[in-house]
Amino acid sequence: MANLDEVRKTVDDYIIKKGYTYRDISLKIGRKDSYVQQYIKYGFPKRLSEVDRKKIANVLDIDEKELIDEELIINANQKIETFGDKVNEFLSMDIVSTKQSDKSDYNLIGRLTLNAKEMGSVVGSGALGLKILRQNSDSMKPLIKNQSLVVYDTGILCFEGDGIYVIKRNDIIEIKQLQKIESNEYAICSLNTKYEKIICKNDEFEILGKAVSVINSSLL
Repeated sequence: MANLDEVRKTVDDYIIKKGYTYRDISLKIGRKDSYVQQYIKYGFPKRLSEVDRKKIANVLDIDEKELIDEELIINANQKIETFGDKVNEFLSMDIVSTKQSDKSDYNLIGRLTLNAKEMGSVVGSGALGLKILRQNSDSMKPLIKNQSLVVYDTGILCFEGDGIYVIKRNDIIEIKQLQKIESNEYAICSLNTKYEKIICKNDEFEILGKAVSVINSSLL
């Protein structure tokens, strides 16, 4: 299975083999002309979004599976045999902390396995690459309480409309609402009104995923 670096090299090799430039591929998938170069040379974004991955595979005429890294594969739906011949599909999600490790933006602190059929109504069909992050402040109250668990899709690494995202800004990982103001300018917002809105350029923060569900810390 390929890691993230190997996937980027695969993309690079195919671009050269097919006679394209980074700019060609960027424009063909509807991105700014430096997008693919930033992805391959600098690892930004860290992982292609599902939409970009499909578009690049289509342009390069290759199997999309070649552009999926081992972490996404490991987090895919797993089939577990139970009750004799009956097979239930389970969804395994990493539980991570915002504290960075030497090899990743996160520290893996646990793993949650749930029945995929039952969770389908909560997380939708895009189960590949889901993670869980604990909210460590009251900045997103009342929707996300302090110490709540946020399920988010790590396959979404670019802005896909106003919503709640996991972002990295000034080496700090946080859960915030993003609103697009101009082509390269965004408002980073807290739902708790005691926190001020922050205006940032798109190169001043990194999107690590988009929230799809919240498990609040209590019913109160």
